[in-house]
Amino acid sequence: MILFKSRIPQQLLSSCLVNKANLSKIIIRNIQNKQKSVPGPRGQITDPKSFLEKCGRGCGELADKFRDWEHLFTASSHEMKSEMGISTRQRRWILNWTEYYRNGVDPYNIPIRTKKKKKK
Repeated sequence: MILFKSRIPQQLLSSCLVNKANLSKIIIRNIQNKQKSVPGPRGQITDPKSFLEKCGRGCGELADKFRDWEHLFTASSHEMKSEMGISTRQRRWILNWTEYYRNGVDPYNIPIRTKKKKKK
């Protein structure tokens, strides 16, 4: 996400306490701390286990790490890494699918592409 200078409050820019290096950290933290909506369960997806199994790529094994439905949709990447020990690929996969679910797309299994061997 690219933030243009016009979107940054002028008070932050004029403040002598905030330099450009710290400004990006402040903006990132504000984006991460934004309140996340928790959609209700729908269809066959009623709990974190069924949601993660539908996502595929081994995420179903991580269902016991989430306390409840709300925790699945409000957990941050940092929390998944430090407290739950979830790998980077699976964290990104879960966070992408939770965002898709918020936007009305039910999870489905997307297979991993295999590379074709080059012909000589």
